[in-house]
Amino acid sequence: MLNHAPECFAEEGYCVFPRVFGGAEVKSNRRLLDEATDVGMPGPTILVNLDRPNYIGEPHTRDDRWLEICRHPRLLDAVQSILGPNLILVYSSVFIKRPRSMDKVPWHQDNTYWPSVHGTDVLTVWLAIDDADAENSAMIVIPGSHAGYRERATVPTERHEMLSKKIVVTPEMEARAVTLQMAAGSVSIHDSFILHASRSNHSGRRRAGYTIRYCSCDTAWVDMDLHSLPVYLVRGEARWRGERYIDLRPNR
Repeated sequence: MLNHAPECFAEEGYCVFPRVFGGAEVKSNRRLLDEATDVGMPGPTILVNLDRPNYIGEPHTRDDRWLEICRHPRLLDAVQSILGPNLILVYSSVFIKRPRSMDKVPWHQDNTYWPSVHGTDVLTVWLAIDDADAENSAMIVIPGSHAGYRERATVPTERHEMLSKKIVVTPEMEARAVTLQMAAGSVSIHDSFILHASRSNHSGRRRAGYTIRYCSCDTAWVDMDLHSLPVYLVRGEARWRGERYIDLRPNR
């Protein structure tokens, strides 16, 4: 059963918030992605393109429309229910599974890829741009696998695996995995240490998700000397080590 209770996040390591974005917003999100994937839609000059056939990196730093998604009040309300009121936006990316795609995301922990980010109050939002289910490769997580905040050993990935390194899990661990089936506009939130993955897309439908990474300013911080991207203060106070964060709070 999916975890819809933010108060269970500390134990489970993930939570699902249904339909954070409404119907018009879902269509707008899809138009942004269609523009980025160059499907010939009329409109403004394309500001964000694919970095790889299945990936867009950091669109929020190149196009304010993606940045506005990251700052959406209802989305930040969901993040705040887990991390508290003092929030920074650190990274974002789009993962695309085209129909019948063999691409997989192997088991991994997000924090493996973030050497400039320090602390454990760090999480990823996964915004469903399309409906996501088991058939079209919804994300899967192993509940509780973040316990102890232990960074696990990695090995190189193989063909059709969308990351550069992965974590080998036991069959017993994989048997506990939960599929995060969500309608477009819904979001899941997971801890940066939880083990998660997604399988190949065996359906005739696309499955795209926008991943957005946030930290609590109370306990986590970003070493800006090692971080090549802007970090945005999106809610609350920067607290310590936040002198170089960019203030994007409303009415500032």
